[in-house]
Amino acid sequence: MKSYASQGWASVKDQLYVIILLFLYRLLWGYCLYRLVKSAVVPLLMRYPDPAPNELSRLLFFYEGEMSLSLSSTVHTYGWLLIGLLLIRMLLTPLIQAGIFYNLHQEAKGERGLFFFIGIRKWWRTVSVFYVAELVLTFAPAYWLVPKMLPLLINSIQEPALLLRVLPFAAGWLLYAYLMKLLLLYMQFGRTGSVSMTASIVACLKRLGTASLLSITIGGSALLVVLLLSAVSFYWAGLLALIIQQASYFLHGLFRIWSISAQYHLWKSGTADHT
Repeated sequence: MKSYASQGWASVKDQLYVIILLFLYRLLWGYCLYRLVKSAVVPLLMRYPDPAPNELSRLLFFYEGEMSLSLSSTVHTYGWLLIGLLLIRMLLTPLIQAGIFYNLHQEAKGERGLFFFIGIRKWWRTVSVFYVAELVLTFAPAYWLVPKMLPLLINSIQEPALLLRVLPFAAGWLLYAYLMKLLLLYMQFGRTGSVSMTASIVACLKRLGTASLLSITIGGSALLVVLLLSAVSFYWAGLLALIIQQASYFLHGLFRIWSISAQYHLWKSGTADHT
C-alpha cells in the first residue's frame, strides 16, 4: 500500500496546476454559495424580535416564516438559485474527473504537459455517463431505506435511543455507496485507458482490501488536517483564520488528486497484463 501512496504523491506533484485550478473552482463555488446564503439568511435574522422575544412574538416570527415558505416568490427564487448552483456543480464535476484521468494516463506513458483540458474535451461524455450512473446507484437504496429510517429519526427527537436502530441502515448505505464509487472509478480508469472494464472490475475486487486501506489512510489524513486547521482558525480568529480557511480549499484538492492517483497506480498494477 505504501508504494501506491508514494506513486500517487509523485503524480500529485506533476499535477500541481490541476490542484490550483481545483482551488480556484472551490473558492469561486464557496463564494457564490456564501453570497446566496447571506442574502437570504441575514434579512431573515434581522426580522427576529429584538429585544428578547416572548412566546407570542416568537410564534409570530415562525408563523411569518411558514407563510413566506409557502407564499413568497422570494423564497422560491432562492430555492431555484440554489438548485441552479448544484446543477452547475454536477455538470462540472465529471469534466474535472475526465481531465484528471487523462492526465494520469499520459503521465503513465511518460508524457509531460498540460493534458487536463485535452482530457475534458476527449472524455467528458463518457465520464458524465459514469457520473450519472454513480448518482443513480448511490441514491437508489433510498427508495427502501428512507421509509424505514425516517420514522425512527422523527421519533428519536423524543427518544434518542432510537438513533441506534438507524445506525445499521446508515452504515450499510455508506458502505454500499463507497463500493459503488470505487468500482465505477476503476471502470472509468479502464474506459479512458483503453483497458477492458471487465479487467478493471476484477482488479478492483482482487485488490479491494488495499484500495480500502488507501482510501482510509489518505482520507483520514485529509480529515485530520482539516480538523487541525479548523481548530487553529477557531483559536486565532481574524485574518489568520480567513487565510487558513482558504488554504483548506487547496488542501482538499491536493488530497483528492492524491487519492485518485494512488488508486490509479493500484489499478495500473492490477491490469498490467491487459494493457
